[in-house]
Amino acid sequence: MSRARVFIAGAIVWFVCAPGLQAQDAQGAFADPEAERLFRVAHEAWRSVDASVVRYTALVRRRFVASLRTPLRDRTLYHQEAASRVFWDRDRDQITQILASSQEVPEAPEGTGIVLGGGGSNFEPIGFGDAFDPGGDRLIFGAAPSGDVDEVDHDEFFVYHPLGSFAEEAYRYEVGDTLTLTLPDAREIRAVELTVVPRIASPNHLTGTLWIEPESGALVRAAYRLSESIDIVRDIPDVAEEDAEGDFDLVPGFLKPWIFDMTLVTVDYALWNFDVWLPRAMRVDGEVRAGVLRVPASIDIAYRMESVVTDRDLQEGRGAAPFEGLEDRVFESREEALAFIAEQLGEDEGVEFEVVDDKFVPVDRDWLQQSPHLPPPIWDDAPGFLSEDDLNEFAARLRDLPRAPVRSLPFRVGWGLGHPGTLRYNRIEALAAGVGGDARFSSFLGPIDLHAIALFGIADAEPKGSVTLERSTLSRTIAVSGYRDLRAIEPRLRPLGPGNSFNALLRGRDDGDYYMAAGGDLTIGPPPSSRESWEVRLYGEHQTSVKTETDVSLRRAFDSDREFRANAPATELDEFGVEVGIRPWWGEDPDRTQVGVEFYGQAATWQPTDGGEWASYARTRATVRTRVPITDRWRVGFEVEGGTSFEFDEPGGGGGALPAQRSWLLGGPVTLRGYEANVARGEDLGRSRLEFARGTRFGSVTLFGDAGWVGRWQTFESDDVLYGVGVGASFLDGLVRLDLARGLTGPAGETRLDLYVDGIL
Repeated sequence: MSRARVFIAGAIVWFVCAPGLQAQDAQGAFADPEAERLFRVAHEAWRSVDASVVRYTALVRRRFVASLRTPLRDRTLYHQEAASRVFWDRDRDQITQILASSQEVPEAPEGTGIVLGGGGSNFEPIGFGDAFDPGGDRLIFGAAPSGDVDEVDHDEFFVYHPLGSFAEEAYRYEVGDTLTLTLPDAREIRAVELTVVPRIASPNHLTGTLWIEPESGALVRAAYRLSESIDIVRDIPDVAEEDAEGDFDLVPGFLKPWIFDMTLVTVDYALWNFDVWLPRAMRVDGEVRAGVLRVPASIDIAYRMESVVTDRDLQEGRGAAPFEGLEDRVFESREEALAFIAEQLGEDEGVEFEVVDDKFVPVDRDWLQQSPHLPPPIWDDAPGFLSEDDLNEFAARLRDLPRAPVRSLPFRVGWGLGHPGTLRYNRIEALAAGVGGDARFSSFLGPIDLHAIALFGIADAEPKGSVTLERSTLSRTIAVSGYRDLRAIEPRLRPLGPGNSFNALLRGRDDGDYYMAAGGDLTIGPPPSSRESWEVRLYGEHQTSVKTETDVSLRRAFDSDREFRANAPATELDEFGVEVGIRPWWGEDPDRTQVGVEFYGQAATWQPTDGGEWASYARTRATVRTRVPITDRWRVGFEVEGGTSFEFDEPGGGGGALPAQRSWLLGGPVTLRGYEANVARGEDLGRSRLEFARGTRFGSVTLFGDAGWVGRWQTFESDDVLYGVGVGASFLDGLVRLDLARGLTGPAGETRLDLYVDGIL
């Protein structure tokens, strides 16, 4: 095991010396006098209320999407597109005309009122307020209490405003690039970048970059994010109180912790009539995490100013009222005045409008879906909205900013249902329970998260555990771990998760095959807020075989012959290797074609623990998936996968160089339905599946067929291919699948009912 020690020591050194070291805090709020001057003029502009805008009319278009992030792909849970015309007047009530509204939950039951609203508040678009107040905050838009820290209630969540009165105590500023804007009359306006980095990272501080017009102090453009994600239970006082009273004790550990991360906010302004800066576009990206559940969401807003009236316009005799005759008439009631406005709005659009909840809504609700003002879904580029290139540029600027030091967090301990990963059931351990803890501390590297778990299995009487040090940036996550724990031969089955534990305990079916691994690894992957589309893992570990230790399940109480199957054999060895996983997915719209590719590669050198010679191997697997809509109700899904193994050396000059636990497994809902897990295993793999789904009121009904084979490609025979067919039900665009399958080939085929998640359709 001397090589294992060298590997672990090297991993720790690499972790400590990795690039991206955190910049140390320096004295003073400003890196140079120009940064201070720019801040002062922007601060004064922020403090002064811009009362020059008397009224404006704007077309506001908004798009929203919320998805569920799963290993296979992001599934759209809800999306909405909307448009409204806003008549804002500083001396009168705001008037809002609803011009377009379309919202959808894929496969939502009909009659829920979710897919398309029938009136009233169903037409209220999701997002920030329709109207922009020229005299209000131009950065945070009232999304959270902010401003002078002595004016906010510290018993509620708030954000330190980077242009507020106490900003110098909270942030450091530095001048960045210069942006030149060319106006229609060929004049050029210069905006200077002011980077904002908090003195200490916390959910109450922002990290970002502001573009300031240096003469007027006007905010021209901004991009920012929370400097640290929000732990909802820890960082929001009201929720922390409820947690202290035990209100969340029964929440399962796999649904903890509750995290909100605001990953990107962008604000862009345009100069109206060479006089006032008014918003042009805004984008907010974030993610909510509840343990294993991750829900990314985005809001996209585009403003198109149709008319603006300022004090100067009135002084020079310009600036007509938005509604003709409104100022010259006397109305007996407010309702009569609103009816008069509705008539004018209807004449402009060619559609009759009525007043609903103080908003003007077309009488023909169906018109909202075909309205020319309806923007395309958020995954499509559209004029007026920030483009994908714009968003990528903003995100890159945030990644280039130095990291602020973080506050250290005390070790937080949980056990059983109170902490993820500390309770499971399988045929090796029976019930395995333990304790877990998390902490955070500052270092010269930046924030370091510590995660530790200790477990003990009742049936195998084996102690297990892991300790992980993790450092996350906006570009990547790097983790170093030491562990002694069960490992799955086929990780895609997720046998150590709550789903397989449920099946093992209640149904007496454990689809996992396991071996014991003790060692360490170094893992590099995307940042926590991104989809896990790639991963590189370097590891060194000692592996031993384990065996089935229990037959206890609820089903066995009613069927005494029900026993767990034997665990797959594993070669006892020391192994050092690298694993690479790449999982891109293209397409977000559930009504369009989507394509995904998955590549997995592994290369390792190993030695049997009985003293045999060192040997090496490599193996790789590639998968292509696609889902294609045929009609409004019918969709087809296809998946094809191939894998192979390469043996470079043979221990002692004979025998295969591929350890038993590195064979490809076939069987179970992930690879071949209608057969139990590990019905066949071999050095090479080929499989495919074809599915047809028809949408119904409550989801989809699916018909499917699977085919699979393992062995050696040199000895492939078509008679060895296993086939399975079946029918199933799909909910929430394949998030939850219930399949009844029948294996058609050989004595191993059986009728099986599988409940699992993350299907193609």
